Amino acid sequence: MPHSPRTELLPVILGTDIGVYSIARSFHEAFGVRSVVVSGQSRGPIDHSSIIDNVYVGEGGTLDEELMVATLIRIAEENAGRRLVLMVNMDQDVEMVLRHRERLERHYLVPLATTEAVRGASDKAHLGEVASSLGIGTPLSVPLETTADEQVWRERLADVPFPAILKPVDGGTVYGTLFFPGRKKAYPVDDVEAALAAMRLVRDGGFDGVMLAQELVPGDDTTSWVVNGYVDRSGTMTVAASGVVLLGLHQPGFIGNAGIIFVKENPELIDQARRLVEAVGLRGFVSLDVKIDPRDGVAKFLDLNPRIGRGNYYVNVGGLNPVRAMVSDLVDGRALTPAVARRRGVFGFVPTATIGWYVRDRALLREVLAVLARRRPVHPLRYAPDRNLRRWLYRRQAAVNQLLALARHYPRPTSSGF
Repeated sequence: MPHSPRTELLPVILGTDIGVYSIARSFHEAFGVRSVVVSGQSRGPIDHSSIIDNVYVGEGGTLDEELMVATLIRIAEENAGRRLVLMVNMDQDVEMVLRHRERLERHYLVPLATTEAVRGASDKAHLGEVASSLGIGTPLSVPLETTADEQVWRERLADVPFPAILKPVDGGTVYGTLFFPGRKKAYPVDDVEAALAAMRLVRDGGFDGVMLAQELVPGDDTTSWVVNGYVDRSGTMTVAASGVVLLGLHQPGFIGNAGIIFVKENPELIDQARRLVEAVGLRGFVSLDVKIDPRDGVAKFLDLNPRIGRGNYYVNVGGLNPVRAMVSDLVDGRALTPAVARRRGVFGFVPTATIGWYVRDRALLREVLAVLARRRPVHPLRYAPDRNLRRWLYRRQAAVNQLLALARHYPRPTSSGF
């Protein structure tokens, strides 16, 4: 807690998950302020918290943009005189803010780049083109319009090396609002017929956008890395962090999210991330997913997200608070010297007892265990100033649920991570 809380600040955050709580925790640690969290209904990570004031818009209400904008404006009017910062951490919420940006920016500081830059970064096909122009690796990818004929799909899939992954090209902005049987965040497919079946499923589920058929980079979860940062108004990445994914989430709706991260500086990946972010023109928070191809050792950038990311608290574990950099930039108008998170540690909300089973790289495992011998793992929901029995019980039950999910969806590590 700071000695002098910045009571003029009011973070307003959209969502309910661990990433949302992590943002609120970062603001509380840095500035001693409570956050307002706007969501549809109560959920464990944000419930019974002494650092969060919840505003509920009702089940399904977050999909009603006029309701959400009206709620945000009402919150701002009720807190006139304070500096409000609007934080979003889901693709569909980013898109909602972009569509209503002019109205919202009358009341809020919005740490997002221009609409053009944000949408360009979210477009995975565009990301591949930019990365290629910089000599940065990305998997071979082919776009598939769900409205096209199946014969067109088949012809385009002829250019894709299998196994492959199918995922929405826009990062899930529209796709993320759809719910249908068999829906996944990404679809691993072994051949053309499996890819066609996945395309039919998505099309029949109501998605009329573009899917990306992308070469599956082999390797288990530990070949995946994350890079996060904050880019100030001048285009300087003033905060940068990287980490090895020791274990990802494998539930269909959460594929691609990290459950345990080993915070470890990777200068080469951070440099490539800086160049990529600069070329796209992003400002504000960024998160990137990378996989090191075990066939040639080349880093393949999979995603560039114009938001702080679900696992954002790993940056704090590494010794930097990303929201402090944002406030310095947008509220105080003060440029910071670029910094990199160099303190090693383990971030996780999946029990770390699992790493002995899932981390097959014995050298990496020894490295992680040596760090854990000196420093306990950091769970973003385990925060001493926000401690109470109900939150402790939720955290324990959530840990059990994660173990059950692993037993069901990923009982043993595989050479593909699927």
